[in-house]
Amino acid sequence: RFPVNPPQNKEEYYYRSIFEEHFPSESAAKSVPSVPSVACSTAEALAWDVTFQNMNDPSGRAVKGVHEEAY
Repeated sequence: RFPVNPPQNKEEYYYRSIFEEHFPSESAAKSVPSVPSVACSTAEALAWDVTFQNMNDPSGRAVKGVHEEAY
C-alpha cells in the first residue's frame, strides 16, 4: 500500500494511513522518512543502549518502566 518510505511496524502503518488521508501525494510521503526509532528518538538513539537495537517502537511502549501500558 505504501511503496514510498513503507512503514516498518503496525504503529507506523496506522499513523501513515492517517497521514495519507490528509496528504496523499508522493512528495508528502517522501518528506517523512521511516527510520528505526525508540520513543520518538532519532535512529542514533539506538546506539545508546544495546537493548534498544532490537526495538522499533516510536511510542516507547517497549521501553520497560516508562509507560503503564508497556509491553
